[in-house]
Amino acid sequence: MSSAGRGRGGKFNKVKRGGGKKFSRDLQPLNADGEVVGMWGEQPDKVDEESSEEEESSEEESDEEGGKPEQEELTREQRRELAKKRKAAAIAKKSQKTPEAGDMPTDSSEDEDDDMPANPNHTAKARTQATKAPVDPEAEPVAKGKGKQQDLSQLSRREREALQAQANKDRYDKLHAEGKTEQARADLERLKLVRERRDAEAARKKAEAEERAELEKEKKELMERENRRREQAKGKAERLAKGGKKKA
Repeated sequence: MSSAGRGRGGKFNKVKRGGGKKFSRDLQPLNADGEVVGMWGEQPDKVDEESSEEEESSEEESDEEGGKPEQEELTREQRRELAKKRKAAAIAKKSQKTPEAGDMPTDSSEDEDDDMPANPNHTAKARTQATKAPVDPEAEPVAKGKGKQQDLSQLSRREREALQAQANKDRYDKLHAEGKTEQARADLERLKLVRERRDAEAARKKAEAEERAELEKEKKELMERENRRREQAKGKAERLAKGGKKKA
């Protein structure tokens, strides 16, 4: 009996192994009120602002539903002004808040990023110089011909770069047409060599033609002399033949 009880107790007192998996719960961070905070952490100022805005909206709704005499005294224009002031105060409070990691940029910061130069390490002085882009003196007559000159400081960085690139291209084309660029000088040197080569080839062909004409002339004269010599020899033989016949 005792052995059976001891065996049964030993069975239930054994160390258990394996079993189902157990996962930890409630890993999300909580704030002071025990509410779940988002992944990036919600700023206390933002929570306070939202709570204050909710309280204000709830107060306005309760005032509208209750129909207190204070609301009757305020006109629609005054209520709009009051709402605008509250909204401006909330925006100012948000702008004073220091940004944390993971915060999304506001619309104003995005607009400022569009006007920033290509290198973000530039100082404020460099940014002001970038906004005042240099005006090409050769591009001024074109702008004057179209009318009032366009204010480059009001353009975006890409538009200013496009205008500057077009002005540089026009200036280069003008200098190239005048033969003042390296490429123009190289083209002129190459054209000069081509002309010299053509002149030399023409002179060589002319000399060869003159030489052929001289050879033809000498050959013709030689043939004429040969023909005359043959005719003289033939006439002499005929005369000798006639003289022999007379003697016979």
